[in-house]
Formats: sequence, C-alpha cells, structure tokens
Amino acid sequence: MEANDLVAEVERAFGASTAAGVSWADPHADRDIRDEEYSRVTDPERYRVIGARAMAWISAVTELGLATQHSAEVPTWTSESETSRAIKVTPKAPGALSIVVVLGWFESDQATVASIEVGMPPVTIEMLPVCGCDACDSGSEDLLSSVDGAFLGIMDGHFLYAEGRDWTITATKDGWSGTGSQDFDALVNAARNGHEIGKRMLTGARWWS
Repeated sequence: MEANDLVAEVERAFGASTAAGVSWADPHADRDIRDEEYSRVTDPERYRVIGARAMAWISAVTELGLATQHSAEVPTWTSESETSRAIKVTPKAPGALSIVVVLGWFESDQATVASIEVGMPPVTIEMLPVCGCDACDSGSEDLLSSVDGAFLGIMDGHFLYAEGRDWTITATKDGWSGTGSQDFDALVNAARNGHEIGKRMLTGARWWS
C-alpha cells in the first residue's frame, strides 16, 4: 500500500458523507481582507467539512484494516465537553502512534471543529479551524489539505515531536516547526539518527506496509 491508496479511500469515505457537496473558494485569493470580516462568521455550518474529513480518515484506516477505533475521554480543554466527542484510533502496525481525534462544535450543531492529537498526555498536532471568522477563511480545499496533512504526517513514519524546558518541535518529512530558541535542524538530525532529544520525544512507525 502507498499513501495515495490511503488518500483514495479517504476521498471515497468523504464522498459518502453529508458534507461531500460543501465547498467554497478562498474569498481572499484576489482581494485584501476587509476590517469587518474579523468580527463576522457568515456560515459556520460549512466548517462541518472538517469533522467529516477527519471521520473519513478514521473510516478509511478502519476499513483498510490498518487500525481500530473506540471512544476516548473528551479532554478538559474543550468548553463543550458535554457535546464534544473523542475517538482514539489505534494502529495495528508495531511502534506506530495512536491518534486521538476530538470533534467539537463551532456555532453549529455539527462537528465543525477537529483537534488531532498524539501521545499521553496528548499533544495537539492540528486544530481546525484555526479561526472561524471570515477574515481567516482560506477556502474549503485548504482546510481539507490541512486535515490530510495532519493525518499523513503522523502515519507515514516520519513524525517527530519533542519538547525541552523552553522549546518544542514538530517535524514531518516535509519540514519542521518549533517554538523557542534552539538549533532545530541539529535536533531533528539527532533524533532521526536514533538519539533521544529533549525531556519528551514522540516518534512512530509507518501505519501501512
């Protein structure tokens, strides 16, 4: 199996969801952001594509026999713990990282917010939407790509998360992002060569063979 095969199954599952027909272009592709957009949320329900895409990933890896899923405890950070839900996806591949998907609600009655997490205590790898206001809207394709990138980044065997006293770094095969002041290139190279870095480090094997 290749990553493209997995994404194709995700597309199939997403296409069967109620959010499959929801799409919109980046409204700022050819114009500047207007001041009034920062305090406006025109259509919060369209963000259900986020929850639907995350569920499509869960469905795909389950249907392909790569993982199992079960309900997990909703984290305390969510302000709507009574209505939010969490799903733990456990890979069958030895050494692969489990993923917890937390689905929440943003001015809607559908899953319009998704947090993708790894580790225990959990580390949030992606939280979408970053902001739901009209000013921060970059279109549906960008949201779907962000969901896909978060899942693939954890599943493909290149994922790395590490933290020190005053720094963190998250790395995938496409690069890294970090907070604090460190030689992050050197830290990533050390971790890739089998050395422990920081006070906590998470890596995982590939989900598929």
